[in-house]
Amino acid sequence: MRVDIKDLEYFKNYIELNVDDIKFYKEGLANNTTPKDRIWAVKRSIFTTSLHTVIAMYSSGLSIEEMKNEFKNTINYLRGGWENSSSEISLDDYVLIIWMLSLGILLHADDSDFNKIVDVLDKSQQSDGILDLIISNRITNRKINSNLLYPNQFEFLKTLYETKNLSSLKEYLDKKWYGKFASTYWYQNDKNKNEVFFGYWSFESGAMVKILGLDDSLIKDQQYYPYDLVHWKG
Repeated sequence: MRVDIKDLEYFKNYIELNVDDIKFYKEGLANNTTPKDRIWAVKRSIFTTSLHTVIAMYSSGLSIEEMKNEFKNTINYLRGGWENSSSEISLDDYVLIIWMLSLGILLHADDSDFNKIVDVLDKSQQSDGILDLIISNRITNRKINSNLLYPNQFEFLKTLYETKNLSSLKEYLDKKWYGKFASTYWYQNDKNKNEVFFGYWSFESGAMVKILGLDDSLIKDQQYYPYDLVHWKG
């Protein structure tokens, strides 16, 4: 177990239910029984359910290799299930795409899979300096945009990139990180009467630390920091 908010039985049931839901949704699409006006919503559910499963696998203590296997499926579901338009990216969608990019770094996604994530973002015609910094680790000629879509939640990553200060990161994760996401769909999910909690993780912090090659021993036990994932060799 990597979290102590829920027990192992909870996560086992949560993951099994998610696997069943994805199978049900996919069968509906394959058999053309999904109403046309529900197709996008169903594809969205397949993507988010798969991503939540990946995160729950990490929270429950399953091997990172198992996570990576499911994450390959999540990448393939992303194209149909992320808000792909020229309108402004919502905070929830921004969180989803930064999780995808960060997990792509941490799980050593191959170039083809990582480029699939980037392609979905680029087709939205939105740009963001934080996302560009993460992408530039794998696509070295990536232009870094100065614009930040959600500085209140993510400017700390730019500060970390510029200062390499792990003490400041620890203080931020300890005191501010979780509260910054009070408006997101997953905030306080552990208190929901339904089984919707999959874990609270700052994968973006882990990805940036990995990109910068910093000594993160100071934050090894920080509750939101995915330490062993950062150090996974793939």
